[in-house]
Formats: sequence, structure tokens, C-alpha cells
Amino acid sequence: MSFQVHKNRMGWSSGRSLPGNRRKFRTIRLAACLLAIAAGGLAPAAQAQTLTSDRVLSSIGISLLAPPVPVLGADDRIHLAYELLASNTSGLFVTLDKMEAVDADQHVLATLAGPALLAMVTLHGGSGTTIPPGGSAIVFMDTSFAAGASIPPAIAARVTITRQSAGADGKPAPFPPNGPLPATVSFTGPLTRISSAPAVVIDPPLRGPRWVAVNGCCDALTSHRGAVMAVNGVQRVPERFAIDWVQLLPDNRLYTGDRSRLESYAYFGAPVHAVADGTVVNLYDRAPEQVPGAPARGITPEDVGGNMVVIDIGGGNFAFFAHLQPGSLRVRLGDRVARGDVIALLGNTGNTDAPHLHFHVMDGKSPLDANGLPYVFTRFAGRGMLDEASGEAMFADGRAGILQPGRLDGSHVNQLPLNDEVVDFPE
Repeated sequence: MSFQVHKNRMGWSSGRSLPGNRRKFRTIRLAACLLAIAAGGLAPAAQAQTLTSDRVLSSIGISLLAPPVPVLGADDRIHLAYELLASNTSGLFVTLDKMEAVDADQHVLATLAGPALLAMVTLHGGSGTTIPPGGSAIVFMDTSFAAGASIPPAIAARVTITRQSAGADGKPAPFPPNGPLPATVSFTGPLTRISSAPAVVIDPPLRGPRWVAVNGCCDALTSHRGAVMAVNGVQRVPERFAIDWVQLLPDNRLYTGDRSRLESYAYFGAPVHAVADGTVVNLYDRAPEQVPGAPARGITPEDVGGNMVVIDIGGGNFAFFAHLQPGSLRVRLGDRVARGDVIALLGNTGNTDAPHLHFHVMDGKSPLDANGLPYVFTRFAGRGMLDEASGEAMFADGRAGILQPGRLDGSHVNQLPLNDEVVDFPE
């Protein structure tokens, strides 16, 4: 690619400014050349040193959707749950080989590679961990530290990728071995400060034994963890720390009798409590009950959470309670509530296929237009982890869930229950 300067009858079209024009055309040529290199095209000029040794043409951009906020989990580890957006603005196929969390000194804090990486990636086009030209992916990170450990002030992503060309058929093709770019390369993205804000300490929203933390945080890509949505052009992750609470019977079954009847679930109608003092700033109470075991009907962005309550509990934290029984709300907009007050009853409204309480804390009063924030419960007792396979059968055909005892059992103070943990809340 080149640009030419043409003469007119008087000589050069602008003779006095010729040096400036030449500089301008050379700049354009260099910029075009760099763009071609980034797309896997032209070779760079031999004399041009355009990048320092610690920087590479990466083909993809990496950014955090929100700064991570630490939270102490029931495993006695401090978790940083955050999301990395990888955007491929090149004409190449880019495979994510490894994602590492590093500190400012390049110390590795966590690593995702192989099957572990595949399990924590959402691709928007493509397959596996390969991002096609113009595509993107989100990698869901859980970087954790021992309780009491020193957490670095900032974190970055060190990414290893492998590139492939786009063939004439639009499919991946071998990368030229003698091209200007290596096929496989590693690079480190920009540092992002870790929030120093503590997780809010609240009471549990329910009472009694054998409550299961379904779709909880942090090391599995659940329907909550992976719920990234754009609102007015801003990416939001409202359900980052959300939990769907269901209660097991003494024999570890979820229901008895007909799965499609609300009365088959003994915890249907359980009182839902305010988790802290606060003010009601949002609510909805017009959604009908759904039929358990059947796809939800009539869902819109307005009532996706069914009947719900949002309470401003201070410090930029908003508590969200969803899927409540119709007509059970005991609060109105603007009401002040006290910690422990009964605000509604557990139901099966909105986007749900079984009675449960969806609960999370967020940074705004709109359940969809907010980011999820971490929280810890003042007190609960762990009694085991629900086996994943038995959990599926428990929902599908009423079989008893299998609880696996382990290190999360026993008393917990100011911690977050983790995914599939079964806990007892104080009466």
C-alpha cells in the first residue's frame, strides 16, 4: 500500500510545504502498515522499532468489567470474583490458551488453562476457547487467598494466545511460520486496582435448617455467575454473588408428591426477612405464580424477578429479594424496615421453575441495571455440600439429594456460603 504525491503544471501542488507533506504521507503509510501487521498481513519496515520489548501486538483487547471486591467465603478463603472481556478486533482466529491473574510484580496469583479455562469461558461466536474475527469472550475469574493473607492493591491478566489465519472459506487456517507475528504469544494487560471496600455484613434472609445455596459463587460458571448483560451500552453483572435458596426436607428431598404443585414444596411460603435496617426503594407485586417444573410464561424485563423488593441498606448496598408470593409483600415504597422484619413470603413468580428465594446485593436499586456486590452473613452452620449429580435428580424426579461432608461444615461467622453448600440459619 502506498500513497503518491502528484505534480501539477506549476510543479509540486504545494511546494513550500513539501517536507510536511512527506512526513504526513510517511505517517499514513506507517499506520497502514501496522494495521496490516496486526491483521496478519504486511511485514514491518526493518528500521522501525515501534514497540518496547515488554509489549506485543496481541490481536485481542482485555478489560475488566468491574474492579474486584474481596469477600471471605465459607472455605476460609478471600475470593475475588471478576470478569475479563476479550475482544477480537483482528481478522485472525485467536485461541485463549491460558489466563493468569498476576500482581504488579508479575507474581502468579491464579491460573486457568485447559479444561478449567474452558469451563469458565462464555464465547460470543466460535467454539471452545477460540474467538473468531470480530468475536468476543468473557472469562470468569475466581482468584482467592487464604484468610488473613495480604491482598495486592492491584491485579492484571497475563494472557497466552495462539493465532490462526482466516482461510478463503472463512475457517481457521495455519498461521504463516515466517510471518511478522508469532503464532503463540503471551502479554500482560493493564493493572486494575482491587477495591478496598469491605463486603457488607448482613443477617440471612431466611430461618431454619437445610437451605441450599443453588447457583452460588464463585468457582463455577452458573446461571448467576455468567449473567452478563448490556444496559444502555454498559456491561452489567448484577448476579455475581446471587444465590437461589431452596430448603431440603429432613430426608434431603426437595418436595413430596406432584412436582407441579406448589403445595408439594414444604418451604413454599416461608417468611422472608430484611437482612439489615434500610429503606424500601423498589418493589413489584403483580406477577402470578408459575407452575413448578414447567417453563416460565409471560416473562418481560419488568417482571423477570417476579414479585420483588429492593431495600437500600446503606453504604451503596442494595438488597434484592425475588420470586415472592403474590400479595405477600408487607412493605411499600419508602417504608423503613428493621433487621429481621418479615417483608414477604417465598414464592414461585417470575423467571423460575421451582419455588425459591433469589437473593443478592447490588450497587443500585434496579435489579438488571446494577453490578453485584459481595456480602457475608453474620452467622450460619454448614452441614455439607450437595452432590451435583444428585442435585439434578432431586429437582427432576424428587429423589433425595446426597450431602457430602467436608471442611465447610460447622459454624461460620461473617462469611459467604458457597455454591451448593447446605446450611442451617439461626431460628
